[in-house]
Amino acid sequence: MKDVVVIGGGAGGVPAAIRAAQLVGEVAIVESKDFGGLCMNRGCVPFGHMMVASGIIGAISFGKKVGLSVKEVSKDYPILKKRQDELIDFMRMGVTTTLKKNNVEIIQGKGKIAGKGKFDVDGKTVSCRNIILATGSGWLKPDFPGGDLEGVINSDDLLNADELPKKVLLFGRSPWLLEIAQFLNRFGSEPLVATPDKSIIPEESKTIRSRLRKVLKDEGIDIKREAKIAGASKAKGGLSVELNSKEGSETVTVDKILYIERAGSLKGLGLTSIGLDENGEYLEVNDKMETGAEGVYAIGDLTGPQSRHYSHFSSEGGIVAAENAMGLDSSMNPKTFTRVLFTQPQVAGVGLTPKEAKKAGHDVVVGAAPYGMNPFGMLISENEGIVEVVAEKKYGEVLGAHFIGAGAAEMVGQAILAIRMEATLEELATTSFPHPTLSESLAEAARDALGRHIYLP
Repeated sequence: MKDVVVIGGGAGGVPAAIRAAQLVGEVAIVESKDFGGLCMNRGCVPFGHMMVASGIIGAISFGKKVGLSVKEVSKDYPILKKRQDELIDFMRMGVTTTLKKNNVEIIQGKGKIAGKGKFDVDGKTVSCRNIILATGSGWLKPDFPGGDLEGVINSDDLLNADELPKKVLLFGRSPWLLEIAQFLNRFGSEPLVATPDKSIIPEESKTIRSRLRKVLKDEGIDIKREAKIAGASKAKGGLSVELNSKEGSETVTVDKILYIERAGSLKGLGLTSIGLDENGEYLEVNDKMETGAEGVYAIGDLTGPQSRHYSHFSSEGGIVAAENAMGLDSSMNPKTFTRVLFTQPQVAGVGLTPKEAKKAGHDVVVGAAPYGMNPFGMLISENEGIVEVVAEKKYGEVLGAHFIGAGAAEMVGQAILAIRMEATLEELATTSFPHPTLSESLAEAARDALGRHIYLP
């Protein structure tokens, strides 16, 4: 009998299996496709690689300001794609090697629960003490008229194509549409972004949203808000799309419509055999990753809306679930949930925005430090960059930190640690960050919240 069986070998399932094995458990992991899940194979890794290429193009443009000029940039997408595929193959190999080194039994096949303490893989039933569900999420079918046309694609289709579409409508709520749009724009495509929301990245503070929107607009990326596709039909040269938005109604012709909305993969897991509902958008769990069924845990994209589909969140949940399955007492810290977007400039946020903090009943104080007042920020012309710190006024406990600019995805790690350690504005303000670095702005934002900024006008 296995102590732990993990169903799903993605960003959450693999660390769950390894952690359970480290705790001397008899562990098996079940995967029907490639190890690494969506993130490694068809998500954050390949698109992160694309954004590296996109960032180099952006850096070349900046080079003119420091006396470096390049007459013409040759963009060879097949070369980028070839390197991308090679890197992913190497990473997959690393995952399976690591699992084997930790004595995790790898079972290739489609797994599902077959009742309390049992799971089934392609007709073979195995007994176990605990099950960790890590099956991730799946594509939602487009719900607009014409959504079933051949030219309506998801990101899998985009990654598998040998060439990029010339004109593409990116429709939906996913923040990753903005990364993809910027990459496509810099590689010569004509992207049009349309979101049903009132703004882009609505989870972020108004300061961050407005700055990113300005950058994308300046690059020539059109964004339609409060948008709805009234209909799509085949047309000469691609698809004809009737698009309604805040700006009015229009008809646009594009090669492709990219739609990448996702929801938890609950169907076919055998949830009803243990009294759980398989018809919801996601599976509810507590901070220990426990479902409503004894001995069954769930992690990652399976357990929350699309706005919480981040690989680092899955990995953290996997470790928590494994430790609890092996008899420890672990829990997720909801205050340290982190969002990140690898556009240029990058966007990152952890904890509460000013609006969320006020809604939660806190007496809020906010401090901000623009990169434009940071020496290194000036050197790299980060005019839209800013650090915003949100805190509780009486004791100064840091409630959130929000970034836009170069290095945001790395700098947010400092804020995560501050929130986890229940740091105060005073502690952040008196921390000596190295000079000249962008991280100095975190201390300056804290000083600004305390009313004693040093370098701001």
